[in-house]
Amino acid sequence: MSLDALSPFGRGANSPLAGRTVLQIVPPLSAGGDEGATLAVTAALKETGARALVATDSRELAGELQAIGGLFIRFPAATKNPITMAFNTGRLQRIIASERVDLVHARSRWAAWAAVKACRKANRPLVTSLPGDGGARPRTGFETAVAEGDIVIAASEFAAGRAETLFPMAPKRLRVVRPGLDLSKLQPERVSGRRVSDVRASWGAAAHERVVLMPARLTLGRGQDMLIEAAALIKGQGLDDVRFVLAGDAAKPAFAGEVDALATKCGVRSIVTRVGPTADSPAAFIGAAVVVFPAAEADGVTRTAIEAAAMGALTIISDVGPAREIIAAPPHADAEARTGWLVLPREPAALAEAIIAALSLGASAREAVRRRSRAKIAEAYSVERMTRDTLGVYAEALSR
Repeated sequence: MSLDALSPFGRGANSPLAGRTVLQIVPPLSAGGDEGATLAVTAALKETGARALVATDSRELAGELQAIGGLFIRFPAATKNPITMAFNTGRLQRIIASERVDLVHARSRWAAWAAVKACRKANRPLVTSLPGDGGARPRTGFETAVAEGDIVIAASEFAAGRAETLFPMAPKRLRVVRPGLDLSKLQPERVSGRRVSDVRASWGAAAHERVVLMPARLTLGRGQDMLIEAAALIKGQGLDDVRFVLAGDAAKPAFAGEVDALATKCGVRSIVTRVGPTADSPAAFIGAAVVVFPAAEADGVTRTAIEAAAMGALTIISDVGPAREIIAAPPHADAEARTGWLVLPREPAALAEAIIAALSLGASAREAVRRRSRAKIAEAYSVERMTRDTLGVYAEALSR
């Protein structure tokens, strides 16, 4: 992380974060924690001259934190047990006092419940992070705590708008900090032809076949059924060189069986391939002609969709959640600014039309879309921007 990227939070006496101690609380990745963002922010804090602490029960984070100068504190951040959560309040109070913490950032709604109480008692500012899609309607007091930070971070404009309707908070407390991608790992020129060939071979794709890839877990609402119905429509129009690859594990084996049965019913079983999660996503995005995310709900617009767009894949996303922040497409943008396609959810015909449009692009038009897509994601979703925006939130909270 360069100091230039973090301006105006560079190291020095004038830095608003120099000499401050910031505690992040994050559950493990398996429990929904954003470990990548935590590490990036930790490194950025060290660059500014701040002291960075992370309270977590993720053992994997301990070594990585030590390598970048962060301090690991074992803490049951993922617990949903009300008794343990109550004890967490006292644990946090002791950490705040013993480590002289100036600011706390709770990166999950369950950690936020204990953090709200501890920070109020210690008179310390609290930053909280909403779930990626803004959250669901709260059913308990545990679930409303995430909206009680002095500043509340939302991952998108969509999530911020949703939070305003779900939680009785003043809009002025919401700040948008988009996810940060390590774009150095999403460079098409760094992907060898061998890697692309290996991925396509794992799909069983012939050399002449154009692949429509859907990288998503097989579960209700992600849109595998929509893609299969769209495949039938595309096949009916005479396109016989297209293979549809569903890449993802099955939440329930029975659902995977339903997907296979639907493909058989629609007459496309021979051109639909179902495989596990893709181990080499950059190569997969290059090996596919089109990448689709036909989710029915906002939580289906995942980080993978942003990564596909970052690689310059011809990306099609259902117009739900933050999709318009990821993809520029008519009627919400000029045709000359197109970076992908937005389609109505639960509309196989609209999905088929978009896939055909993407497959029909000439070489120069295709390259122009790819170039604009990469530029859009690089501007809005870089890890440098994410850390800079997060540190800006910290500085604002400390200045209040």
